[in-house]
Amino acid sequence: MDLLNDSWIPVRATSGSGSFRLLTLEELLCHEGDWRISLPRDDLELACTQLLVCLLQITFLPEDNRALLERLNKSLSPEAMADAIRPCQDWFQLDHPTQPFMQTRGVKAADVTPMQKLLIGLPEGNNHAFFNEVGEVQKVGPSIAAIVLFNQASNCPSFGGGFKGSLRGGAPVTTLVMGGNLRETLWRNVLTLPRIRERLPDYEWDLSRDRPTWIKPIREKEVIRAHEIGLARGLFWQPARVELVKANEEAACDVIGVSRQPVYTGFRKSRFTFNLEGLWPHPHGVQIWDKAKKEWKFVSFTTTAPAWTLLTEFVIPRGVEDANAKEGCAPAGPVVQASDIFREEPLYLLVGGYRTKQASVLERRHELFTLAAGWDADGKGRLKRLVDVGRQAKTALRGKLYFAAQGSKEKGMKGIGAAIHETGEKLYYARTEVLFHETLREDMTFKDWKQARRTFSERIVKTCHRIFDELTNPYCQKPELIPIIAWARRTLDNDLSKLTESIEP
Repeated sequence: MDLLNDSWIPVRATSGSGSFRLLTLEELLCHEGDWRISLPRDDLELACTQLLVCLLQITFLPEDNRALLERLNKSLSPEAMADAIRPCQDWFQLDHPTQPFMQTRGVKAADVTPMQKLLIGLPEGNNHAFFNEVGEVQKVGPSIAAIVLFNQASNCPSFGGGFKGSLRGGAPVTTLVMGGNLRETLWRNVLTLPRIRERLPDYEWDLSRDRPTWIKPIREKEVIRAHEIGLARGLFWQPARVELVKANEEAACDVIGVSRQPVYTGFRKSRFTFNLEGLWPHPHGVQIWDKAKKEWKFVSFTTTAPAWTLLTEFVIPRGVEDANAKEGCAPAGPVVQASDIFREEPLYLLVGGYRTKQASVLERRHELFTLAAGWDADGKGRLKRLVDVGRQAKTALRGKLYFAAQGSKEKGMKGIGAAIHETGEKLYYARTEVLFHETLREDMTFKDWKQARRTFSERIVKTCHRIFDELTNPYCQKPELIPIIAWARRTLDNDLSKLTESIEP
């Protein structure tokens, strides 16, 4: 299968409600159509979208904003597409005899790893998830094989001991922006040349020199400096030596059900060593300043806290140009570009990633945020204040529940003795999720900021009060626990009252 010419893109027409089919890149870019990626897992849909964005980024790099907007508004001609893909015509063939897509020919391994290992989060080895079984996916077609190869190399933990991870770390969060259909989504995430040069100074588009790792392999024990990695090489970075194992007979794909096609039943992998110095500025990740290590790193999901708690980092740059800043964050390239070119429009933000423990996946997390127009226009940090209100309320609620649970020897008050603070935090996140999404997408949130923030804060405070009462009321039947509960409730009221006071204009 050739990603540049064959039918492999899994889509449905009519905003995702039409019949399923595999689309070619030319059909997607050169013809009108309301297509949406259609796969049974949200992480695979995001990975497929990201793979397509990377293909367009290196083959159709826009010179400026005008060129990008022209491609957004007008389909490509077949001739223009043929010219653009010519320099890398043989790069994206899954079964190429010497340089297969994201693979290494002749990998030596004692065993063939089951194909399910590439579908991150399904039970194979140490990765386990509810409602799935070992061996659930045994055969995948070329389309899924290409997508999971890319996803494993770009967005997932490494294969384990001795294997290198992605350029962004073990399990980075990916953020892209969404358009009205698949073609528009892809172009909105393709960065213009000046914006690429903001990340890769002096970058010049030259695919004869900037080649991916399966075309120009990483040498054993090679020392690689991040600033020497080009755009194409970085976007399609493959840190492992992997080779798919093809079945002798055609069969149905266990993921999308397409029948009578070549299928892959496993893959071989082998370790090799190299050293990477520095951090490559991948355009699809969010960077934050690590205070402890005094260096930039990519954001990943490390706790059970929902994605909205990182929303400020996802969309608002902070401290990027200040060498003395004690903290900072740099949103993904497509978000920064959207704030410039599409600043009068709402922002539809795609967020995806995995929460992991070493090489084991604990959960998949993929969400769509809708931010109303004005989310970044006034420069007053209003979005950050909404997130701060949510964070502060959670901290107050958890802290007072913990105080009630532990009691106070100093004040001579007995504690409840149950971990109600853990339950309270989970309830808080579950019950405020919808509230955050409703507030962010409401047109009046940034137009009538004072009222919007007051309403938001009041609803957050009421939620905290309800959760506190639900968790402590059963213990009020014991007279010895009433003092600690009353003290905790009063101090909670004091902390939460600050969230509804001094509403800034």
